[in-house]
Amino acid sequence: MTTIQLTSILITAILAIVGVRAAEDILIADFEGATYGSWTATGEAFGLGPARGTLPGQMAVSGFKGKGLVNSFHKGDATTGTLTSPEFRIERKFIAFLIGGGMDKEKLALQLLVGGKIVRGATGPNDKAGGSEALAAESWDGAEFASKTAVLRIVDDAKGGSAKFESLQVHELKSAWTSR
Repeated sequence: MTTIQLTSILITAILAIVGVRAAEDILIADFEGATYGSWTATGEAFGLGPARGTLPGQMAVSGFKGKGLVNSFHKGDATTGTLTSPEFRIERKFIAFLIGGGMDKEKLALQLLVGGKIVRGATGPNDKAGGSEALAAESWDGAEFASKTAVLRIVDDAKGGSAKFESLQVHELKSAWTSR
């Protein structure tokens, strides 16, 4: 055997023993608690804490996992506000989340801010009244922001629509998520 073959066999054996695998996901928020914890809310749209599903007067909300979700329908469609995460460091390639509600990039959105600037945005699929309130999996490629500090901001500045978000996670691999 050549030196290259022996080296290759040795490296393969070491990798098999160590069990090389992707880094574990990092949970940013799952909104399962009674409050938003260290997230900062403004206005009235989000209430004092995560909703436990559909709110009074709202179409049925589906697609969320667990018991809680961010739902800006608190007190109806007329309320507005923001919900902002504490700063976190981007340590994985993808940021994945469940999202539903209105489609308005200016007034109903989940935004990723790096250096105080919006670098990614997502909206729900509804572009007309009577649409679905189902949450769907989405993700952003955040590789270019690796090791940078960021915040997430959920915005509801519309007096005729609402936003829903749940399960914000940072992922090493994209295989389980889709992207628009």
